[in-house]
Amino acid sequence: MRDASTSSTSYRDLINRPGQFDYQAAIQAGLPIGSGEVESAHRYVIQKRLKLPGAWWKPENAQAMLNLRVTRANGSWDRYWDALAA
Repeated sequence: MRDASTSSTSYRDLINRPGQFDYQAAIQAGLPIGSGEVESAHRYVIQKRLKLPGAWWKPENAQAMLNLRVTRANGSWDRYWDALAA
């Protein structure tokens, strides 16, 4: 059974993030509302690059690569480079 502090934390999360629970608006905007797309993205955005056979990464280099791959997957690639060049 969950204690009162867990319930309070959950309630606070709901109150502080009202726009994140508007599922109807998300559906109308064509956004995913389930976890399947996120779980799938983990495979093709993260693992596909970092889990190459024989590859190993320093943590700071792995994070930099992940940042770039997420930027590209989110459709922000051109915006990122434009901002960097400005």
